[in-house]
Amino acid sequence: MSVYLIPITAAMLIFPFLAALFTIPYIIVQYRRYGSILFLRVLIIYSFIFYLLCAYFLVSLPLPPIEEVQHYTKPIMQLIPFKSLMEFTTSTSLVWNDPATYLTAFNEPSLYLIIFNVLLTVPFGVYLRYYFQYSWKKTLLGSFMLSLSFECLQLSALFGIYPRPYRLFDVDDLITNSFGGMCGYVLTPIFVHFLPTRSKLDEEAFQKGQQVTSMRRVVAFFSDVLFILIASFLLYYVCTKYFTIATFLQTLLVFYGCLVCSVTLLLFILPIFTKGWTFGKALVKIKLVNEEDERPKWYQYFLHFFPLYLFILPIPLMLLMLFDIYFSIPSTYQICILALAVLLCAFYLVSLKTGIHMLFHHNKTAYFERLVKLKNHSMIQVTTKAAVQETKIETANTEEVAEENIENTL
Repeated sequence: MSVYLIPITAAMLIFPFLAALFTIPYIIVQYRRYGSILFLRVLIIYSFIFYLLCAYFLVSLPLPPIEEVQHYTKPIMQLIPFKSLMEFTTSTSLVWNDPATYLTAFNEPSLYLIIFNVLLTVPFGVYLRYYFQYSWKKTLLGSFMLSLSFECLQLSALFGIYPRPYRLFDVDDLITNSFGGMCGYVLTPIFVHFLPTRSKLDEEAFQKGQQVTSMRRVVAFFSDVLFILIASFLLYYVCTKYFTIATFLQTLLVFYGCLVCSVTLLLFILPIFTKGWTFGKALVKIKLVNEEDERPKWYQYFLHFFPLYLFILPIPLMLLMLFDIYFSIPSTYQICILALAVLLCAFYLVSLKTGIHMLFHHNKTAYFERLVKLKNHSMIQVTTKAAVQETKIETANTEEVAEENIENTL
């Protein structure tokens, strides 16, 4: 049993890091496709990742010492189909008409290895049919490719870490793993009897995606901040190539100038030409509109973005400027700099409190946003089968009404 507990324990230790790496791309993909994130969908996807991690560790762990592998002389490939099954039938103590021999046969390695290889990919077949909506042909091909990746991992000697493969590339594993995937496909209706269908999940996600939640706005905000910082550092790098920057204050001023250029380009000029899109908003499929759901005026973008991105967020940068100025001016003026710094800190803390409050109340807006009266509008289009069918029915009804009107006119 410890042979199987080691890979599962390793998967449990590595999974949090893998999940953290996967989370940001997953959130963006879900917002772009559905406009929302469902807890059940998250649970399904992350359990699928954990299952694959466990499966790969089960076929590669525990790792033997490299010195031990150097002395291996056993074959590295077995290409005769059903050889393991034939060996079992010739060496087993199982007697089909004697139930007393069944328990003993199940303890024989030649049998439980076959059973293990079948059970290993049963969950894979369930995931492919239930969530990914694969046909039996695609499930069979997917199970075979998963098994082939297992065997290639073993044949590669763990990507060349070992001097030679420490486990056998066995064609029977391809057969039993593929069979296990098909067993999972057949058993899927039993496993998912109490779960909603994939179409129901999509329908619920699309319905929630019509609203712009706080989390969705946060993802758009931090994405825009990331793009702005990248653009600002690139501009700053160009400036340092052509201009001499001697003091710390000059460095801060040049960087702030690069920040102004980046915000102007990405949050003022770009939305004007894209009718409300920024890079961050485009990632999560939202755009800015006015109260009548129409395209905002050009000056509204200026009033909406500039107070936040060019005054509130750069306050730490301004404080560094004041700190540098404080020690280079006469003491009679230092009290003014100190008072201005205190005011900026207080204003920054109040703005930070408002931002945190907006995270938990998606209808909450910042004070500077209320001046221009813009809002984020979801651009998610419902594409579920039910919605498509409903659209077809509405189109057919519209065509029938139009034909009746023409006939009445004639």
